[in-house]
Amino acid sequence: VQNIFSNEILQTTTPVPILKYINQHNNDGSYTYGYQSADGSYKLETRLATGEVSGKYGYIDSEGNLKETVYGADEEHGFVPVLDGVQLSAPSVEKTVNFDVTSSNSIVSSSRSVDSS
Repeated sequence: VQNIFSNEILQTTTPVPILKYINQHNNDGSYTYGYQSADGSYKLETRLATGEVSGKYGYIDSEGNLKETVYGADEEHGFVPVLDGVQLSAPSVEKTVNFDVTSSNSIVSSSRSVDSS
C-alpha cells in the first residue's frame, strides 16, 4: 500500500487537545455527541427518537472571528443550515419530462437545484 500522505505534513501537524466531549447513544435511536477543542472549534449534534436532528459547529478563522453553522433536519424540511446567521434553503428536486420526438416514449429525470430564497 502506497503512503498518500506527505511525511512533511505528518511531522509538522500538532494535535489539538479536546477539552470537552460527549457521546451518548440511547436505545430509542436518539443520541447526542460533540466536542470542544483548545483551538476554539466545536461540534454538538442531537437526534431525537422521532428522527429530527439539530446541531451546530464552529471554528475561529484566521482573523480571529467565530464562524458558526447551526443546522436542523427533519422529514418535512430536509437539511436546513444557518451559516453565520443566514438561513439557506435546502436544495430542491425538480421533475423534468423530456420527450423523445422520434418515439412515443418520454423520459422522466430529476435534477437538483439550489434555491437561494
